Amino acid sequence: MTTVPIMPAESSPRSTFVTVVAWIALAWSALATLGALGSLLFLAVTPTATVNAVVNRVTQDSSFQLLPAPYQLMAHHVYLVALVKGVWWAAVLVASIGVLRRKEWARRAFVAVLGIEIVLVIFGTVLGQSIGMKLATQLAARSRSGQVPPGMGSGLALGGLLGVAIVAILVWLLLRFRSDRVRTEFESMRRAA
Repeated sequence: MTTVPIMPAESSPRSTFVTVVAWIALAWSALATLGALGSLLFLAVTPTATVNAVVNRVTQDSSFQLLPAPYQLMAHHVYLVALVKGVWWAAVLVASIGVLRRKEWARRAFVAVLGIEIVLVIFGTVLGQSIGMKLATQLAARSRSGQVPPGMGSGLALGGLLGVAIVAILVWLLLRFRSDRVRTEFESMRRAA
């Protein structure tokens, strides 16, 4: 009679929370990395004169002046922006794989990514609201009634609420990944290896 070898039970089971978050981050960052690589490839095969002509045409538009200075600067440096996005998302992809494998360095990197994303979402939401308010002011000045078009206020409110909701989720994830329970899970996996 043959006996089936019994594998030793893991000292610390892997939490479903970390696994699900890691897979979501892995899928998201993989898609974003592919998108960034596509942008880099597109910019690489497009003649520089064509890219510059499009940038010049866009920056000549009167609505472009509504954008804050950082966005205007980014419009003039499309190659650098595409490269930074590619590097960022590739780094997030590597960290996500590390989190899935329960590496302590990856947990710390993921916490840093969450912190950076929180700052970026807050910054983006504030800037978006600012741009929306400037646009609403311009549209109200051009209209006969002197009022903002219907739905514009609701759109700004929903945009702000969405930004707050995303920040709340990211803060919750940050706190969970810094918790003793998750930290202990990563530490026990490191000791077992």
